[in-house]
Amino acid sequence: MVFPHQQTLAKSASLKGTSLHTGEEVSVTLKPAPIDHGIKFKRTDLSDEPTIEARIENVRLVERATTLAEGNVKVHTVEHLLSALHGMGVDNAVVEMNGNELPIADGSSRAYVEQIKKCGLQEQSAFAKVLKFGTQYTSKVRVVRS
Repeated sequence: MVFPHQQTLAKSASLKGTSLHTGEEVSVTLKPAPIDHGIKFKRTDLSDEPTIEARIENVRLVERATTLAEGNVKVHTVEHLLSALHGMGVDNAVVEMNGNELPIADGSSRAYVEQIKKCGLQEQSAFAKVLKFGTQYTSKVRVVRS
């Protein structure tokens, strides 16, 4: 699916749930964001409410979950929400959370997709930024049976 212009959420939506690894109850609110903002996680449980950008440079761990960090601030298990935002064409959003790990819901992106649908999308005036590869990349997988 191609989205020529950047998009954000038309309004905010929230959900609560239990995080997978810590077992804590967490509230998450998805909010609209301005052009070129990107996806940022805001930790409302910390006094200075720091934000972490969803950028490859901020990936710290990918074992059993994806962890993003800037300095000492971390957010865990972001992959389900990030895939929902990308799949729905959201370029710019603020993700406010009152814990360090997102709710797991049913283990898929479904709950997040439903929240994004509730928000609706707002097209923005700037063109979407697209990653374009100049070289074709292929991969071969060898299956070893024992």
